[in-house]
Amino acid sequence: MTGRRATIAATMVLRASLLTIAMGSISASVQAQVQAPTLTDLLHSALLADPAVNGALAQIRAAEQRLAQARAGFGPSAALALTKGETRYSEAPAFEPRRFSSQQAALQITQPLFRLALLHTRDAAQAQMEQAQAALTQARADSTVRLVEAALDVLKARDILSLIGAQQIAAEEQLAAARRKFTVGNVSIIDVREAEAKIDTVAAQAIAAQADLDLKHQLITELVGRAAPELMDRGLAGDQMPVLKAADVLVWIADAQFNSPQLRQAELALVAAEAEVRKAWQGHMPTADLTYTYTASSDTGTVTSTFPRRGDSSQVGISVNIPLFASGATQAKVQETEALRDKAQSDVDAARRTVQVGVRQNFSAALSQVSLARGLETATRSMEAAFQANRRGYEVGMKVNAEVLDSQSKVFEARRDLSHARYDAWLSFLKLKSFAGLLIDVDVARLDALLIAEPPLPPRGRNPSRGVQR
Repeated sequence: MTGRRATIAATMVLRASLLTIAMGSISASVQAQVQAPTLTDLLHSALLADPAVNGALAQIRAAEQRLAQARAGFGPSAALALTKGETRYSEAPAFEPRRFSSQQAALQITQPLFRLALLHTRDAAQAQMEQAQAALTQARADSTVRLVEAALDVLKARDILSLIGAQQIAAEEQLAAARRKFTVGNVSIIDVREAEAKIDTVAAQAIAAQADLDLKHQLITELVGRAAPELMDRGLAGDQMPVLKAADVLVWIADAQFNSPQLRQAELALVAAEAEVRKAWQGHMPTADLTYTYTASSDTGTVTSTFPRRGDSSQVGISVNIPLFASGATQAKVQETEALRDKAQSDVDAARRTVQVGVRQNFSAALSQVSLARGLETATRSMEAAFQANRRGYEVGMKVNAEVLDSQSKVFEARRDLSHARYDAWLSFLKLKSFAGLLIDVDVARLDALLIAEPPLPPRGRNPSRGVQR
């Protein structure tokens, strides 16, 4: 009795979930007449809320200021020094105290004439600026893939719950048919118990599917910053799939070598590291600056004079600094930057290998999922035909109920696998474009256009006498 109550409660949960989906679809359809949120809209919200994207934007602002500092090193600099002093002086033999004061203002302007290190500082800052821009591109692509994957996960979970609802309808019809046959003595009680067990299994699956759907919705909420119930009223159209040819993998890899933001970041880090090595070598080189100094001073006397003075002076000169000895610090700095350059080179090699592997893996995944979806379309139709044949055979006494229930399960498993294969094909395709550095907002808009305004796998029609209709 307790088991049956649990089954009834689970069935009520499933029906409430399906009702929620249906009401959400109706509500979303009504709202769509006023405003139709798109996947692109969700992407914009996700980009605004993504801390990785915001961090990359902050890094770009920092790199811009670093580049401005490097460029400013080529221009003149000015410094103003103000000095004011009070002196108390006593002289033997009387040691009578005498006070006097002095003020001085000095303006110094310096213009670098020969500082090769400034060139390399600017080159490093420019490379770091471009690296920050590539990091932003990578962060946006990663955020896009995360959102699309989360959205497709919601649709997968929604489709599974819809299929379980359709499976429950078919199981209830099979139970009703078994009870009718048992009443007239055409089947044994085993067939009735098998149909009841099937309903119990479907009810348990519904609870797990609803929990999974709630979890996927929560993830979307965290990514976007708000709930996205409009996804519940949309489904992926199955008539269009990514177009890929097995021979094109080398073309994708070649594109990734030029466009991958991940590889671009590593290459720019190497450029910056090489500039730092050249800058460190300039520690051995002399520098020359053009200087101009203007000084205005006044005092009320000195230790040798009691007469106040006032005057100014100006000076133009060239300051040459020749490094002679730094206790090995300069050479140590050179060796440090060379080691960092070698590390940057290794990072480039690792990034190139990662990009190539990622392109190959996602290309193969997308190609296999497209082929799998095409095959499952045919397999699903065949299993539906086999299910109808088993139903008819059961009605005339040629099949047992276990065979019908097994055939029914295979039909819904095939539909589920077909739904997943379609979603996974598009997700792998977008990941492929992300690795290749070719993912743009237009790709998301294209996928959004394939999300039709109704679920692609709704529960099948119900007929008490014939069961699930094809």
